[in-house]
Amino acid sequence: MSNKTNTTPVTYEDPVLYISVISSSLSILGSFAIFGSYFLIPEIRNSTRKLVTCLTVADFISAVGYLVSGIAHFANVQDSVCTIQSGITTYSSIVSFYLTVAIAIHIFVAVVYRNDSTSSLQYFICANAVSWVCPGIITVVAMTKHVLGRDGHSSVNTGPWCWISHAKHDYVFWVFMAGKGWEFLCYLITTSLYVLSQFYRFLKYRRWTLREIHENLRVEDKNYLYVWFLLYILRMWGSIRSMLNLGHVDSETPGSMISHVFMYLQAFGDPGQAFCNAVLFCLLDETVRVYIVEMLQKCCRNPRNLSTNGERDRLVPALGNNNSANHSYIAADEIPDMSSRRYKSTNSSRSFGKYSSISSDKNHIFSLEHSAQVI
Repeated sequence: MSNKTNTTPVTYEDPVLYISVISSSLSILGSFAIFGSYFLIPEIRNSTRKLVTCLTVADFISAVGYLVSGIAHFANVQDSVCTIQSGITTYSSIVSFYLTVAIAIHIFVAVVYRNDSTSSLQYFICANAVSWVCPGIITVVAMTKHVLGRDGHSSVNTGPWCWISHAKHDYVFWVFMAGKGWEFLCYLITTSLYVLSQFYRFLKYRRWTLREIHENLRVEDKNYLYVWFLLYILRMWGSIRSMLNLGHVDSETPGSMISHVFMYLQAFGDPGQAFCNAVLFCLLDETVRVYIVEMLQKCCRNPRNLSTNGERDRLVPALGNNNSANHSYIAADEIPDMSSRRYKSTNSSRSFGKYSSISSDKNHIFSLEHSAQVI
């Protein structure tokens, strides 16, 4: 396969830039939502959620890198941040692939083998050590070889950001080593493990929830079984464009038209993983959703109404106590007088029943309902 060096300046249409910036911004907000849910809701802090929080750190770094690149395009200073941005997003993307595989392994072991080996602190530390150290080594070597960035204005088919330079004779190797190879491996492993987990669960634990299968899983952890599908939907467009580029298919119609259309989808998909994860793990998680609704209800209540209701609730018992005290005072005051006097009733016969007493105070009339024998 002959190497193709493309030195023609690449200009991105404004919609592509806007899509990339918006997607990156949404992912940054989604990252904060995942971080906030983990720290504010203790009920969701199991081993799976810890790994997802670490995954979100990598996705957050990627979103920041893509956002910086998009803003740099608008400011016409993209060349000055190209190499640094390429190193940051390359590193964080590979970390994201590694941690996604670690989550898939954890779910598979918990469902199929039902042991705590992947729920332990040792697995958490090992998964993070491998996921953060190995991509770092790859990225450092790539930067040492000067393969990250672009030649002129061209980079191997990406959105409005830098990645691998076409100018290097071994750029095909680095396309796979610095991203696509780990991405395809992640597709294969996660799809296999999640499909096997679902199949095994259907055969053996058809009516069991994940909580019943393993005590370290939550019922809502079933959402993690769809991570592989979400990953496909978001990143397949960039993968297809890379393969079209490596096969030189995107240089002529209809390959060029397909690559151009997929660029819009890639501009949203590659930076948008944290945002979609927030939808999957926050809005579609019942525990988190209930917490968000309760917080919104508290925030949307009218403070004035709360104050009025609170004052009313405070005063009503007090008034009730005062009335009871007055009634008790009157009854205690009147009963001795009743025992020493004889009343002639002109309106009703003498019997057990209701009677009225009018106090000497002209400003107050008290009505009493008391069962007593009138002598």
